Amino acid sequence: MQRLAAQMRAEGHLTAFVNAWRDDSTKEPVVAVMASIEESLAPYFAKNDAVRKSWDATKAHGATIFAALIKGVGRRLAEKYAGQAVDEIGALLERDDFLPEQIEEYLEGNEAAVSGAVATEITTLLTKFVDRKIADYKSRIDSAAQFQNRLKTILASLEAETEVKLPLFVLIDELDRCRPTYAIEMLEQVKHLFDIDNTIFLIATDGDQLAHSVRAVYGEGFDGAGYLLRFFHRHYRFESRDLAAFSDYLFALNDIDLSKLGTPFETSPSEIFVGAMDAYKVTLRDAEQIFDILKSCVTMWDERVPIELNVILPLIIHFHRRQFDDMAAYFSESQRANGPKSPWMITAEYVDRGRLNRGPINVQTLNSQVIGRLNEPVINVLKSEYADYKTSYVAGIFERELQKIHHGRYRGEGPKTVASQYFGLVQSVGRLAAPADEGGIETVG
Repeated sequence: MQRLAAQMRAEGHLTAFVNAWRDDSTKEPVVAVMASIEESLAPYFAKNDAVRKSWDATKAHGATIFAALIKGVGRRLAEKYAGQAVDEIGALLERDDFLPEQIEEYLEGNEAAVSGAVATEITTLLTKFVDRKIADYKSRIDSAAQFQNRLKTILASLEAETEVKLPLFVLIDELDRCRPTYAIEMLEQVKHLFDIDNTIFLIATDGDQLAHSVRAVYGEGFDGAGYLLRFFHRHYRFESRDLAAFSDYLFALNDIDLSKLGTPFETSPSEIFVGAMDAYKVTLRDAEQIFDILKSCVTMWDERVPIELNVILPLIIHFHRRQFDDMAAYFSESQRANGPKSPWMITAEYVDRGRLNRGPINVQTLNSQVIGRLNEPVINVLKSEYADYKTSYVAGIFERELQKIHHGRYRGEGPKTVASQYFGLVQSVGRLAAPADEGGIETVG
């Protein structure tokens, strides 16, 4: 979206960009939109004072449009309560900063002091209040019309007097990540206020997630997808990005020491990474964050043998998803039940029972062989028979450890594999490398 905005500006279009997730702490989404439009107009204020004055007048009308309407007190409260409290209620109604719920709070707290003698007076006061709110509402409708007319005038003036190309494009990104109420208010306010000629809104969002937000506001039985059709005239669904190309990009972009990564049968690290992301159904955004944890793990790894990439990646995925129970289970006897959602396969050359083969290999099966030997002395594994390519793969890893770390010497039963350190490594590094909690607040502790 940012690149699209840059391209539109380069081609001469008036373009505003809104990061909805960044701005959802504001109470009125339309304020964020107007601020972005003002930023796009700012270069023309110095050249054309009339444009600046017109925009100031436009903002003045916009300021009155989205003030809160009456939330409803109702005659039932007036009929329920009366008595000596009528003066206090009248005083509340006359205050400039009055909010309807203040009456309800007052009445609920003073029920014993209120009689039914003056219910009619309270009803009259409430009726006058509603009448005043109706007048305010009509004023807002008129302000909205004037806002739209003034904005159209500004755009027409810019098109006639400058090289600006219309329409005005307003790009809104990250709407699905916002609070449900904010996302819905953004759509409704944009629809009602900016539905004018020569203004186009491009909204990038996860449509399914946004429909969930609608249901969160209006109820699970509400047709969220149908509701969204009211706002969007056209839809375009992007094709899924090529995960292999994205993985190659991550490895090329990041200065990661590939010599500290081990893979089965000389498979490329990118292929192993792609296989894991695909098998565990990881999104591109999450894949980037998982890669960040991996990079930190590699940086912190100080053993003389590489990290087995295929073994550690499921741990990182579970950690990233906050699936700590699955993470622990992965390094236990029940780890088979915590594998990927679909087969994790690679194609490689391997020697099996003395014969050279090339074909598909299930990575999870290889991982099971390693994990099943975590608590077993390395030397015991090396003394056992290598029945097939799977056990040969594990023996190769452990033989390398014995020679490079222990120089072929050991005491007693001998050392255990350093792969048993992966669990603690991911937990330790992940606390720093993991993405921030929702809302962008980093947590420590």
